[in-house]
Amino acid sequence: MTYTTHGHWIGAGPPIEPSPQLVARCGGPGVCGQCNQEAATAAFHGSNFPASMPVCPTCGQTVMSVVRVTESTSAPERPATEAMIDGARSFDDIRELVRRALRERLRSALGSDVYVWVYISDLTTTAVVYAAGDDDLYQCDYMIDAAGEVTLGDPVKVVRTYAPSPAGAPAAEPDDGAAELVETDRVAARADARVIEAKGSTPDGGRIYRVRMIEAGDSKNGRRYPQAVLAAAAARYEGAKAYDRHRDLAELKSGTIVGLVGAYRSVEAADDGLYADLHLLPSATHAAEALDAALAGQAEGLDPLIGLSHDVYATFKSVTENGVQLQEATAITKVNSVDLVSDPAAGGKASRVVANVDPTETGAEPDEAKEAPVPATKEEILAAFKDATDEELAAVGLAKAATTETTTPTPPAPPKQEEQKAVEVAQPKGSFLGQLLIRSKVEDAGLPASAVEAVAAALPDMVTESAVDAQIATVKSGLAILERASLTPTVTVKVTQEDRDKKVAALDSFFSGNFSEGFNSFRQAFVEITGRQPKSWDEDFSRTMLRESFGGGFDSGFRAEESLDSGSWAQVLGDSITRRMMAMYQLPNLQSWRRVVSSIVPVNDFRTQRIGRIGGYGSLPVVNEGAPYQPLTSPGDEEATYAINKKGGTEDLTLEMIANDDVRKISQIPTKLGRAAAQTLLRFVWGFLSTNATCTYDGTALFHASHGNNITTSVLSQSALTVARRRMREQVAYGDPNEVLDNTPRLLIVPSALEELAWTLVTSAVSVGAATTDAELSRTAPNLHQSMEFLVLSFLTDPSDWFLSADPQAVPTLEIGFYLGRQDPELFTQADATSGSMFNADKMTLKIRHIYSGTILDHRGLYAGYGVA
Repeated sequence: MTYTTHGHWIGAGPPIEPSPQLVARCGGPGVCGQCNQEAATAAFHGSNFPASMPVCPTCGQTVMSVVRVTESTSAPERPATEAMIDGARSFDDIRELVRRALRERLRSALGSDVYVWVYISDLTTTAVVYAAGDDDLYQCDYMIDAAGEVTLGDPVKVVRTYAPSPAGAPAAEPDDGAAELVETDRVAARADARVIEAKGSTPDGGRIYRVRMIEAGDSKNGRRYPQAVLAAAAARYEGAKAYDRHRDLAELKSGTIVGLVGAYRSVEAADDGLYADLHLLPSATHAAEALDAALAGQAEGLDPLIGLSHDVYATFKSVTENGVQLQEATAITKVNSVDLVSDPAAGGKASRVVANVDPTETGAEPDEAKEAPVPATKEEILAAFKDATDEELAAVGLAKAATTETTTPTPPAPPKQEEQKAVEVAQPKGSFLGQLLIRSKVEDAGLPASAVEAVAAALPDMVTESAVDAQIATVKSGLAILERASLTPTVTVKVTQEDRDKKVAALDSFFSGNFSEGFNSFRQAFVEITGRQPKSWDEDFSRTMLRESFGGGFDSGFRAEESLDSGSWAQVLGDSITRRMMAMYQLPNLQSWRRVVSSIVPVNDFRTQRIGRIGGYGSLPVVNEGAPYQPLTSPGDEEATYAINKKGGTEDLTLEMIANDDVRKISQIPTKLGRAAAQTLLRFVWGFLSTNATCTYDGTALFHASHGNNITTSVLSQSALTVARRRMREQVAYGDPNEVLDNTPRLLIVPSALEELAWTLVTSAVSVGAATTDAELSRTAPNLHQSMEFLVLSFLTDPSDWFLSADPQAVPTLEIGFYLGRQDPELFTQADATSGSMFNADKMTLKIRHIYSGTILDHRGLYAGYGVA
């Protein structure tokens, strides 16, 4: 007899073991849990179905299938297949079967040893869209038989498209039988994502404007605002505030009213966007002037001077149209404000002036004010001034300027004819039209542009054309009086230092040690320049200062080419350190090497630099009568060589130094860096003389007997200088012994031990000789070396060494080449505050770099005295 493994018999009689048993699978889910579990296990291991359909004696349900199992731990005879739920495959099982079939087909085409990755993008009951190994999508039909075998159709390459669903309508269910699949992907932005869209509008203080808050369609920022979404959110825009700029997150949280200029009412949804009335506060004069100018520009066909930009919270989904990806708004959840900006991106602009409200009047409501399509132009205002009568001008506190021109009286009008009255319109002095009126009048009067400010200062707050004319006439009368008195006025302008420049100068004084004029604390400098303060009592403000000192990294070479108007702490700090470093580097006593160098050149790479020269042809031979010219002996050539290399190092600004506010250590960093760079270059150049370097062009020491430019047995004296002078004069040119160069020494270089003697030798009016009769006579002779200069090098170790140099501008001596011509050292800082020294050791590393080298060009302009072999 058969029985179930959990004890439910089918039929009569005891179980027969250990022979295989028949297990019944229940067809009703949840009726018999044990039967269902046994059925699922049997289906997973796979077997054959008998023709009969028995009934489960425990749960009473019809058995849908009978499978054969064995109580054995050995592997099943057939490969495992998918699990069955109520006799049908699950969606995940179907997806996995199709994925395996696709992978096997690709592996058979590419080779069985090739790994193939298959991603299923979409799946219906008859078709699948997939990608294999790259981003390309393919579609093919498929069919699965009862045994789980998958038959695939031919693949066709497809592309993903998107279709927006109508607002408020549920998304359509996909058609399982469709031949082509269309995906509609919705990517929702974070609920707290703050979106700022630029749009245009134009108001004026104390007035009401009809504006378009936002335009339906695509904005400049790659976002799409469907008309249906805007219409659904129209109620959220009602009563929205208007600011003269976008607020940052801190201002949003604080609820500040700084910059508030008005609010929006009567919001209406149209086919092309949202429209509303912008009610400006009476104090919003600056915004009003800008919007007046924008309306005037729009009337002339120009782009708006300013516009509107909404500040909202919204959700978006990604869509692709014609190969361009857009973010399409699906809902606007909150409206923070609709602000005035200079560059609207979503099509917001002022359309017309709804009402012109005089803030000084209280009788008329805004809705009762007369609508004005466009503001009055300057020509209309000037025309009104021209036709105004004296009585009309006096009624508004105005009068026409006195004139010396003769006018023809106008014939009186018929008694019954009503006169046309025109009121002279006054404009605020600081408004766009008011300033335009003053400037144009000053220019027409032939006055300099500097007179605009003087004329405007003397005018009342509300100006008219006649008032401007009267003031200009007064100015011209004053100028005429001064000219007649020969007292031509001069205009002086005094520009005061801006607050930021003062702070930068104070930081420079801090690094130079001038604490009376600069900051007396590094922390004070950071707070004053950045405006940052500790946010809480337990904030590690020292680490904040150290992190902000990184910024985006500092490069003194790059910054030298950029605008110095950046306000970031890292750049201001780097600039100040660089300026102090360069001040120390350029100290005159550390630049004395330039007095012996004849050539300073830029070098563009690190390859060997070659300075070649050729010898001379000597004296030309005589050519006898009728004899041919003989070929000259070709001169020899030689070359001096060198290759530039890097010099540099690092210094650290540590967290401990900032926390301790160690003024001395911090302020000394740029000083030490600058002096180190200067000392390195100084000793490098003078080292050619003090170490008797080898000349690269002939492999011989600079001061050598074969060069004829040294004395090894004579200390510095009048006679030694005379001998050295004679030998330098007698030097002959390379390759031409007939050409005597006739060089003379210009500079005497001595150690500190010979300073007094050197000063005496080059400044004495008479020669300095020995105490003999001849010497007594010689002391009356002029000093031959009086025109020579002397230089003391305190780092020379041998007190007996002395050197002579001819004028390097006339005689080649040494060449120094700097990488890309950068004679000054460069300063760098790390750009990333999350790695490197900041991460490992809580310190900011400053790197100084100086790239240069040099060589001896010619020994004939240099001479060495006692102590150099």
